Amino acid sequence: MHSRFSTIIGAVGRTLIGFGLVVLAFAGYQLWGTGVLESRSQDKLEAAFAERQAAVAALGATPSTAPPSTATPSTTTPSPQTPSTLPPSTLPVVLAPELAAELIPAAGDPLGFIRIPAIGLERAMVEGIGRDDLRKGPGHYSSTPLPGQAGNAAIAGHRTTYGQPFYDLDRLQPGDLIEIETLQGIFFYEVMPQTAADGTVSGHFIIDPSQVEVIENFGDNRLTLTACHPKASARQRIVVTALMVGAPAPTIAAPEEPIVETDDSNTATDVATEAPVESLDDSLGWNFEHLQPTLLWGSLAALVMITGWLAGRAWRRWPAYLLTTPVFLGVLFFTFIYLDRMLPAF
Repeated sequence: MHSRFSTIIGAVGRTLIGFGLVVLAFAGYQLWGTGVLESRSQDKLEAAFAERQAAVAALGATPSTAPPSTATPSTTTPSPQTPSTLPPSTLPVVLAPELAAELIPAAGDPLGFIRIPAIGLERAMVEGIGRDDLRKGPGHYSSTPLPGQAGNAAIAGHRTTYGQPFYDLDRLQPGDLIEIETLQGIFFYEVMPQTAADGTVSGHFIIDPSQVEVIENFGDNRLTLTACHPKASARQRIVVTALMVGAPAPTIAAPEEPIVETDDSNTATDVATEAPVESLDDSLGWNFEHLQPTLLWGSLAALVMITGWLAGRAWRRWPAYLLTTPVFLGVLFFTFIYLDRMLPAF
């Protein structure tokens, strides 16, 4: 009886240890494995954006001759760089109305680059904030103006998984520069100061996912960055807002719509938007359509593991383990892929 009890306890212990190792492996996949996938997507976005740049240039795009505005953002702290000391920017690209649609990205298309020197960030951006879009890199809220144009351009990004592009948003300080490059040129934004309830001033603030008003039009030209908060959680959102330095590019409308021009001030004259976003976590919640493939791959991984264990008992332990372990790890990898797609993103 004692021997049988010890055998049961030993089997339970080994099972729990194995389960714990699988959980740790999945955590490693989310932290590092998803980063590898994001890096591959970034390479594809960069190549595709370069192709689009070449295509736009071939259409006869010409730089605007309007000089950038020398107005400085209204912040409560001194700006570390003024427009006169900023790196020279590419002037906005101007296309004939019939060619302007070439500048409008479709969902999943490369949009350009976002660079934030203060936190060492440089990423290719994608159009859209769907789950698949944000796995490629920071994504543009399609219901907001394109970055560099008049109004409030909003961009979302992961903070913990898939390369964690917005991991250090909380380190940004008022006056830090954000550089945006699109097919219309290069644009600079200055992080705006935010005052907390205790009086401390920083470059960010925290909201609930339902507070979609942060991506609405505030009558100026700004950039709004959103990400999950706290880190490794989708419970809240961290938000950084930045005011454009200089003049915006012309607002590009669909071919059947008129092209909306803007003046040289920091005031938006007109912005065309799509249906409003209902929540800032529309694409970050549970995704149960991947439950079935997760269960199938998980069951297959368990079957391979049991097969290896039985083969070890009937044949020789280590040769059996050496043969089945690569198969088990491969199946487990696909299990992690679908499990990650099903779980809330952050």
